[in-house]
Amino acid sequence: MARLIDRPAEHQDRSIAPSPAAPRCEHCGRPHGHTLRCLPDGRWLSPDGIWFSDEGDPAPWPDVVEYAGVRTSRSIVGLYRRRAAIERSAEKAMERRWLCRRCHMVTARDEHRRVTRTRSLMRLALGDLFEGTYTI
Repeated sequence: MARLIDRPAEHQDRSIAPSPAAPRCEHCGRPHGHTLRCLPDGRWLSPDGIWFSDEGDPAPWPDVVEYAGVRTSRSIVGLYRRRAAIERSAEKAMERRWLCRRCHMVTARDEHRRVTRTRSLMRLALGDLFEGTYTI
């Protein structure tokens, strides 16, 4: 599937295109393309020198013990589609949001688990069809 940046400019939907500046995650506010310092509890240090929580709110500075668990992470923000399972109206069927990889995995956790379970059950069904029942 082609990504938004892979398509020619005349085929892109301008309503979802990011601003000329680097896009930010709509959930936590992480900037695109920056290497950030992240703590295990979800706090991250912005390039401006301000600590934010995993929800995007300003957070207190960590102490030395908390900072010992810091890791660096490159923030990549992309356009993700989210299927609305409850409302199937035309405008809500495929909601598009700019999310970082972390927020995408957190917000779409249930959908990813459902797809993984369905795929594993399909593999078991194919095995039963061609090789007989499995002994688990």
